[in-house]
Amino acid sequence: MWESLNLKDVVTLARDPYPSIRQWTRDTGKKVVGSTIADVPQEVIHAYDLLPVTLLGTHKPLKKAASHLPDNACSLARSNLELALSYEGDLFSGFVLPQVCDTTQHLSDIWRISFPEKYVESYLAPRQADRPSAHYWVKEEIERLISSLGKWTGKTLSNDALAASIAIYNENRKILGELYEIKRNNPGTITNLEFFAMMKLSMQVDKAEFNKSLKAIKDGLKLEKSKSLTDIVLVGITCDPPEVFDIFDELKLNIVGDTLVDGTRYLRGAVSLDGNLVDALADRHFNLGFFSPIHDNVYKNFEEVKKLYYDMKASAIIYVHIEFCESQEYDLPDLKNAIKKEGIPMHVLDTEYQTVSLSHILTRAQAFFESLKGGAL
Repeated sequence: MWESLNLKDVVTLARDPYPSIRQWTRDTGKKVVGSTIADVPQEVIHAYDLLPVTLLGTHKPLKKAASHLPDNACSLARSNLELALSYEGDLFSGFVLPQVCDTTQHLSDIWRISFPEKYVESYLAPRQADRPSAHYWVKEEIERLISSLGKWTGKTLSNDALAASIAIYNENRKILGELYEIKRNNPGTITNLEFFAMMKLSMQVDKAEFNKSLKAIKDGLKLEKSKSLTDIVLVGITCDPPEVFDIFDELKLNIVGDTLVDGTRYLRGAVSLDGNLVDALADRHFNLGFFSPIHDNVYKNFEEVKKLYYDMKASAIIYVHIEFCESQEYDLPDLKNAIKKEGIPMHVLDTEYQTVSLSHILTRAQAFFESLKGGAL
């Protein structure tokens, strides 16, 4: 199904992967388990011979979510709920929902009430990652998830099955990391849209199959340098809709680094296959970097963004702000002030799921980069 895709196929499927996922379930007879973006150890779900699918919202109209979440709730949370309630809910046999903020905590309860016949489990990531108890907490949550999935599926998770899944995920991250490096150094080879389409699809389809496509795509690339692109760093949680990457390509921007959950945060940290595998999964959780809903050091966001900017020798930072995301709105003012004091050019790009027009995004980004070329911040 996903083992022989070219870049054009990937871009098309990434816009709407669900028809292909439905076909895959018919062909294999396997069940699909969805999870919203954060830090759910999907290797565990995969090891039970299930297909983990990261929920990344829908661009279709909101019809039912508004009766469960207010209009000023995070637009990604509303969009994910709408995806399940109105469009793709029957595809999923269950959900594992991380609770990393107040909205996602309430969302888990809404999900249980809305889908009483399905498997619905929470994954409680510690919000203060610097506490001595945090590592113990994460390990206990992973073990609780293993136990919960075992009861639901009627299976016992073997160490070999978990190791095999971890190896597949490690390989996926490795290939994507290599493709990212090619994009950084040879930006004429892969567009922003193409690379982040590969990232998105990797989080929604069977990785054992898709890794074959990624390898073939990487091996078939003809390296092309371009001297006319502006290197930028993308900061935030996620960037949607995909057409935003079209805008970056139109403006001749090259994303050389990011902090996105469906970007570098997913790629960072291979899970060790030596020793206790649950410990290794927990260790990876603490090597992922800053994430808005989870804090250890309040200055860590700025320090990581600043380091990324200088390490990548970027010309500017684009901060992708999801409308009504309470965690981002808490962090953004301090980050903006710190970035301004550092003298780093930064543009805040406001996005909302179900947006019908991106012309304002193009206009504002265009004005920012034109002023940047003129020397104004």
